Amino acid sequence: MKKTLLGLIALIIASTSLTSCHTTTTVTYYEPQWYYNCYPVYDYWGYYLYDECYWEYYNQDGSVSKELDLVAEVADKEALILEKTASVYAEKFSLSADKAMKIAKNVKDFSALSDRTESDIAAFAQKLYGVNPSQVVSAVASAQIGMNADLEAVIEKAAVNFETSKDNMKAIIKELHSKALEDSGISL
Repeated sequence: MKKTLLGLIALIIASTSLTSCHTTTTVTYYEPQWYYNCYPVYDYWGYYLYDECYWEYYNQDGSVSKELDLVAEVADKEALILEKTASVYAEKFSLSADKAMKIAKNVKDFSALSDRTESDIAAFAQKLYGVNPSQVVSAVASAQIGMNADLEAVIEKAAVNFETSKDNMKAIIKELHSKALEDSGISL
């Protein structure tokens, strides 16, 4: 009898333990759905500027979650501004896209400098126009006293570097340096 009782207890324990092991539970995992959304951006006065686009996904509760990569977002905005500025220069001065981008990048870099030294200005002239800064200084000094031949030669060299006409190069210089030309009494 003791053996049967122990056998019955063992059978009951085994059957209850097997039942608990065979219980099924369903676990579902939420995977967000990614969407590339664009939203219009307006300036202070309510004028449309551009569309800001980025990847975002919807959380399980339906709220939108935005990527928090601020560096990439700022870089995208800077790239868009450069592209728009370059397209304006390309259209206005009939330049190729890469030459217009060269102007846009150099103007942006130069305007970012708060304290401009003579070496900064010389480096700007060298990078932008491809002309030796000492030639520019000498040509501007000559043009201030009415001798424009050196300045015309420098403009001609810059026009060749930009693959544009001399008159178009003068228009670019007037656009970028009108105040400095006016202050120096130089007319192109």
